[in-house]
Amino acid sequence: MYKLCKTDESSKRQRDIEGVILRLMTLKRYDDITVSEICQVANIPRKSFYRYFDGKEGAMQSILYHTMTDFPLFSDNNNKKREKRTLQGEFEDFFAFWKSKKEFLEAFDKSQLIGILVENATSYAMSEFVNIQKFLTEGSERDKKQVFQFAICGLMTLTIDWYRTGFAETVPNIARTAARLISKPLFPDLDKMGIQT
Repeated sequence: MYKLCKTDESSKRQRDIEGVILRLMTLKRYDDITVSEICQVANIPRKSFYRYFDGKEGAMQSILYHTMTDFPLFSDNNNKKREKRTLQGEFEDFFAFWKSKKEFLEAFDKSQLIGILVENATSYAMSEFVNIQKFLTEGSERDKKQVFQFAICGLMTLTIDWYRTGFAETVPNIARTAARLISKPLFPDLDKMGIQT
């Protein structure tokens, strides 16, 4: 677990420690990083680390939580308003956000924690921040949850592949690809192959 900070100053210190962990993760696997090493690089005593986190796992939960809440959709500070919302525009925001988190993606990739990132993104999207009913009005609750998880996993996989290519495509182009995947059938020619849907 991690501690919820009550002041801006303590929140900043917690985020600074998270930044140290992410930098270390770009150099070595997360499993090989020790609390002592984190404290040494952060130039803090061990008791300061434990003031914010119960252990390394708590620090990881905090990093994931804070990264997800940085995304404007999940933020209380989401003041960005469009006159007209479009799927393309929403995905441009999504991919621009992840492009700004290059160090985060690099740390998780090098530490072989991409699976944890995707799982966390899926469960986070299924949390109180997103009302699935707004997106999927038909089907059982289980069906809606599975469709939503499928979409989030696909988006995160697309994001990770895009990161691994050095963000070779522009944000509008990758957003266009994602919008097509969401808004049109993935395999429109199945009937031509003799597969009925």
